Amino acid sequence: MTFLDEVAAALVRAGRSLEVDPALSTIDVSSAVGGQLLAVVRPIARAVTFYVVHPVLVPAVSVAAVSELVVRATADLVDASLELDLATGALAVRFGVVLGELVLAEDELAELLDAALDTVETAAAQYTGAIGDVLAGVDPRTASTAVRRAPVDQLAAELDEA
Repeated sequence: MTFLDEVAAALVRAGRSLEVDPALSTIDVSSAVGGQLLAVVRPIARAVTFYVVHPVLVPAVSVAAVSELVVRATADLVDASLELDLATGALAVRFGVVLGELVLAEDELAELLDAALDTVETAAAQYTGAIGDVLAGVDPRTASTAVRRAPVDQLAAELDEA
């Protein structure tokens, strides 16, 4: 069994539906968040990098503002990172898992990859609104601050209800 096959089997075991492209060593993974969720498998490194690709390309006029949001978001995110391809305008949240020599049982690999998927999907969900706001003209600092404050605001609202 190839590493690509192991990863695909683990993702299915984690409850995901998927499409495997052996020629590109990629897996298109089902996702509850907007955008495409892509797993890029690197067999030699025994690594998987997950990308939640934002459904809208960044137009050239917005590249500077979105770049600032990307830098601010990546500084705020603990695990995942936001990235912008300056040549194409493609925007994605990325999270990688490198196993190297580590060999895990099927269940363990499924749990690890499921946790990685949760991480990248959570980060994508956190920043989808901010990306849309910046594309609509909101200052990147304002959009980034709103994402950072959202958990505190939500907790305060819950405490007010209690």
